[in-house]
Amino acid sequence: MIRKWLKKIKDSRELKKSNWGRNYNWYIEYNDEIIGELIDCQWLDMYWDTYIIKSLNEKWDQTLTNPESWSNFKYKNQYYDQYAIYAFPGGDSEHVKLNERLSMRGLYLTEIK
Repeated sequence: MIRKWLKKIKDSRELKKSNWGRNYNWYIEYNDEIIGELIDCQWLDMYWDTYIIKSLNEKWDQTLTNPESWSNFKYKNQYYDQYAIYAFPGGDSEHVKLNERLSMRGLYLTEIK
């Protein structure tokens, strides 16, 4: 019981230092394959952050820039290997461009599993 409580406190401190996982960047996953990254988190506004979109392979460039695809992506933290299940794009997600910034909301972790 005490070990679980101590682990929860340690994990909470670790997450806070990593800005709830934001400092470690995110993989973009599509159909169980990692196709891109969201890197260089910057605070934008209350509840919103921006990230630079990077493609990991040219064959995924069109998928990453298609706004309809974004509802099918999953976001996995590159360090903790956990998903941010409530994350979604915002702002100008209709005009996604590689190597440019995109607004994201909910892209963070609340606990280490």
